[in-house]
Amino acid sequence: MSELVTVLGEAALDRIKALETRVRALEGRVSTLEAASPATTAVGMAVGWRDGTASWPEAIARAEAAAERPLQARRVYDPGVPASFSESYLRHDHGVRVQVWSFKPLPTTPTDTLVDLFASVPDRSNVWVVPHHEPRDNMPPEEYHALYRTTHRACSEVGGFAGIGPCLTNWGVRNRNELEYVIPELSDFLAVDSYVDMEGTPELSAVEHVRAALDYANANGLAFGIGEFGVDQDRGNVSPERKAAWMRSFAELGPLTEHGLAWLCYFHSDVGGNFWLDNDQGALDAYRHLWDVYA
Repeated sequence: MSELVTVLGEAALDRIKALETRVRALEGRVSTLEAASPATTAVGMAVGWRDGTASWPEAIARAEAAAERPLQARRVYDPGVPASFSESYLRHDHGVRVQVWSFKPLPTTPTDTLVDLFASVPDRSNVWVVPHHEPRDNMPPEEYHALYRTTHRACSEVGGFAGIGPCLTNWGVRNRNELEYVIPELSDFLAVDSYVDMEGTPELSAVEHVRAALDYANANGLAFGIGEFGVDQDRGNVSPERKAAWMRSFAELGPLTEHGLAWLCYFHSDVGGNFWLDNDQGALDAYRHLWDVYA
């Protein structure tokens, strides 16, 4: 190695290492594109509490009881960057179901910190990684690209995860400029959050709401995901019947995804509104319908 340093110099070696990393990323990307589309769509929830006393297992059990269906997927959110798997909310039902895991690295988060975190996850095959979901609310595209590239590099170095990709904010017909946050060649999927009450166009179907993002995913060989969707029962500007119909229309989405609809996760929580499924029979019936369609 010392002779090589003498001949090429450290700058050239750094360039070679960068190219090797890039080749590994492209090889992984090609493998993803060549692989079969996900055979099934996992339907689940982002689970919340009604009080501060329930443990995570209790909260998950309550969500399943409300739906009268098992959760095939759980949307997991860690604020910041946990030090390890043992401090991540991933640990509470790891290995039981698909986990769509979002956490919030920054552009300054060291690669080694992320490598240590990823390496601490014992079985990564059913974990989809979302670096800093809803980036539009937090930073401009160039900052997100920096943290995403660092996270992708660490994720690729450890390997074994189901995939890594972005999840865009409250997607609807007015939010199409968010696609500039995506780096398609470094993504295995594109996910969106969608809330019909907030978008203000409840007459449209779920497919019409996410069409631009879906077309982008299809064109770039990416699996598609719904990171969060939901209806706020306290918002009176949209009728309960229309909300339920919008939810049911997500059943039309799967056949239109050319590279697989990986997961649909309802936002079963009270963050920013009243999204509890078991507060509204129409929404609950719509969720059960989706579960049965994709089961």
